[in-house]
Amino acid sequence: MDARARHLLKSLIEQHISSGQPVGSRQLAREAGLAISPATVRNVIADLEEEGYVISPHTSAGRIPTSSGYRFFVDSLIHVTPFSGTAKRVLLQRIGARVPDAEEVLHAATEALSEMTRMVGFIRVPRRATQILRHVDFISLREREVLAIFVTDKGEVENRLVRLHESLSAAALTQAANRFNASYGGRPLQEVIALLDDDLRQSRAEMDQILRNAMELGKEMLAADQERMLIEGELQLLDLPDFAGSERLRELLSVVRQKRELVMLLDQSVRGSDVRIYIGGESGLAPLSEFTLISAPYHIDGDPVGVIGVLGPMRMPYQEIIPLVDGAARLLGQALSHSELSPS
Repeated sequence: MDARARHLLKSLIEQHISSGQPVGSRQLAREAGLAISPATVRNVIADLEEEGYVISPHTSAGRIPTSSGYRFFVDSLIHVTPFSGTAKRVLLQRIGARVPDAEEVLHAATEALSEMTRMVGFIRVPRRATQILRHVDFISLREREVLAIFVTDKGEVENRLVRLHESLSAAALTQAANRFNASYGGRPLQEVIALLDDDLRQSRAEMDQILRNAMELGKEMLAADQERMLIEGELQLLDLPDFAGSERLRELLSVVRQKRELVMLLDQSVRGSDVRIYIGGESGLAPLSEFTLISAPYHIDGDPVGVIGVLGPMRMPYQEIIPLVDGAARLLGQALSHSELSPS
């Protein structure tokens, strides 16, 4: 693509991002700042359309960018501005004051990013599976009901109600907890589950029924943990003219609510070190084919543990949002690294 075509494509995309409307040749010739006629502009835009960078909607003779056009724009035509001091101060004000409460830091960061971008903000929460089981307590609540309490090395506590076939004395519950802790304490939660699976295949005693219940509780905790994700600002997309009456928006909100497919996509980003941008169909998820997802991994004490980002229309101010997501990831990691309750 020659310099003139690049300049016109950049100008067209910037105008469309700003107005949300298709851009006509006369408008483009006027706004692009080149001393060329609308007829010349039409010829260049026709070539860009043939190459798949722009398309003409049914209702207008103007052009709008395709996902390929946006990809070329992001990769080759824009200069990403540095993370601004103003944005940094806003994020620090929102999340910095909440240390050492890690859960509040995560919620605050998600909410702040959504509000600052007016898009859907999300955070993939670090999994607990690698945390170490410190100990388990079994506390009798009433006949045949026991409260199982899991405590990890990071101070996180998970409570579950266990219903037993027969009542057990406080002494029996203490014995069960002691046995459980002797066998499984000090191990990663994921390893505990695997060991319990093997051990419980060989035992049917009532004492092992408690262990079986503990295993199920641990599995529930880890299963829910696999899809832990915080999302803010879904309704902001309803206000965008891009999706007025769009069935795609309904599908997107369904994916956001179910989380599973989105979590799988984001887990790929945890392994990277830079900002990732999925434009349109690049995500492989059909409901995201008209959207852009921008994410960046955040680190705790140098280890990548989760992802923060935004989800919105392809028509978004990339120059502003890319550094904002990247900066938010770095600030979040710094906050969690100094938090006494940092997830691992």
